[in-house]
Amino acid sequence: MPSTFYTILGILLPAVLLASIGFLWVRRGADYPVPFVTTLVINIGLPALLFHTLATSSVSLSSLGGIALAAVVIHVISTGVAVSLLKLAGKDWRLAVAHVVGNTGNLGLPLCLLAFGEEGLAYAMAYFAVQCLLMFSFGDAIYAGRFSLSTLFRSPVLAAVVAGVLVRFFNVPMPAVVMDTTSLLSGLVIPIMLITLGVSLASLRVHQLGSCLFWSAVRTGVAIVIGFGVAALFQLEGVARGVLIIEATVPVAVFNFLLAQKHGRDSSEVSGLILITHLASLLYLPIILHWVLL
Repeated sequence: MPSTFYTILGILLPAVLLASIGFLWVRRGADYPVPFVTTLVINIGLPALLFHTLATSSVSLSSLGGIALAAVVIHVISTGVAVSLLKLAGKDWRLAVAHVVGNTGNLGLPLCLLAFGEEGLAYAMAYFAVQCLLMFSFGDAIYAGRFSLSTLFRSPVLAAVVAGVLVRFFNVPMPAVVMDTTSLLSGLVIPIMLITLGVSLASLRVHQLGSCLFWSAVRTGVAIVIGFGVAALFQLEGVARGVLIIEATVPVAVFNFLLAQKHGRDSSEVSGLILITHLASLLYLPIILHWVLL
């Protein structure tokens, strides 16, 4: 037990410390250009990380494809459950997106890297790529009330995934300058994402505490059940199982707040979900990590 405790502490502490830098940065009144950083990461950093990881990973494409398919199943089931529960409660069912889209980037990628190394990062990137493509197509459409396929095809994430898979599948030799550049860009992504997470959490506020506590507990419980259930359904083991469960159970993604604001949804409720699930994750994620590391 002591060795497991220190292992989990070693996984969570770097993520907490980096997020704390962003949190304290804002609390001390320093400027942090969130829109610029977010645009930089989404359009340049993440595509570079996705391409480099997919092109160089030792994990087979079939294994990564299995995680990607499992991620799709998790999102479909989670959406059905969230929409049903919100409609039953008489709430805006479009907020189901916030219940479904977890913080698989800012928090999930670092946790999987720290817990399972480069193999874990490769699986996590496959999961994260699926979520990005679903969020910026169907998720955005649900918030907006209209669907645009062009948004999906313009995504740098999709281009990076396709390029990485093609290079790996056909064993295309890439110039050293391309791989070195994408490697350097990849290195900035995870630290900046964690610092930005802290910045974003520092600016969120909780309204209607009772309601947010209830729905945060519901969302977390549903995510845990679905994560473990789909991992069992796909008969995943080892690193693949651990990554799928972690990515399925991370707290609500901060980006939901921006999308809710953009499309005129109840961003105050979304901000409550984000903040409470992140605070709760300090309690439940160590337990999840203990289970998946056994």
